[in-house]
Amino acid sequence: MTDLLPDRRLNLLAEPCPAPRQYCDPDLMICIVRALAADPSAAASWGGRLAMQGCVQSHSTMAASVSRIWRNVFVSGLVLLGAFGLAVQPDLFDRPVTRLLNGYVGHWPVLDRLAVTAFVFPTFSGCVLMALVWSCWFDTGEVEQRARILVGTLASFAAGIASRLLQYTLPTHLRPVYDKVLGFQEPANLEITHNSWNSFPSDHATVFSALVLVIWLADSRFAVFAAVLTVIVEVARIYVGGHFPSDLIGGAGLAAMAIWIAQASWFVSIGRWLMTFEQRSPSLFYLGAFFFSYQIASLFLDVRNALSLVRQVL
Repeated sequence: MTDLLPDRRLNLLAEPCPAPRQYCDPDLMICIVRALAADPSAAASWGGRLAMQGCVQSHSTMAASVSRIWRNVFVSGLVLLGAFGLAVQPDLFDRPVTRLLNGYVGHWPVLDRLAVTAFVFPTFSGCVLMALVWSCWFDTGEVEQRARILVGTLASFAAGIASRLLQYTLPTHLRPVYDKVLGFQEPANLEITHNSWNSFPSDHATVFSALVLVIWLADSRFAVFAAVLTVIVEVARIYVGGHFPSDLIGGAGLAAMAIWIAQASWFVSIGRWLMTFEQRSPSLFYLGAFFFSYQIASLFLDVRNALSLVRQVL
């Protein structure tokens, strides 16, 4: 063991410890272990320096991180429950806000067309967000960070499924365009197809809010842009009658719950395990990843349309 990387051992003992990080570089830690094995007398000085400069995460820090995760899950759950309360009492919030936005329909044809474009085409919403997720992926080479991005993206998909199940089961409301009390006015001469089941919480807002949170947790410089873009796109869905405001708030709360749960160590360990496939067969990993990421960006629109055609034939 003493003949392993002797020059590197000397350099490690002579160089200052790297700047504090939340997660240590595994390669650096391997070199440290080898250096200490070769020179046990350095253990005391190295241990003190590492602890002081944050290269080794203490038990208290880990506990704080876990408590932060579950605190955020709890707050997100409260947001979801609060949005549900608004959904079952539409006259308190949903109808006034929707009626306000709907009052602008028909006054500016360009605004109508922009809103419908944002509502219909995933290029201007999901595809942009997924491209930003990939920018986060390639901005880092750390296995830990990539594992968190991976499980976060998968959690956004799972949250989308959960939102659709809640739409089928919760006793909330139909979409604004079907609300007879509201008397919603649709944009003229623009063909829009709306689903006929309950709209709370919005699966669109759930998935895309989750992707925004993934981008934010990756410390991307595009996080604010992603958040602003998503708010604009989701408000357009109210404008064209696809959702009430509570649908979007509930979707954001559900998304935050899913992403914060995915940050727990057990789920991140799954992400690290999945990363082994990227290392063993990059071509197959990225083939599946690019295909699946487009499906998330488009909310599996093509797949759902194909299945609908099959059901009609059968």
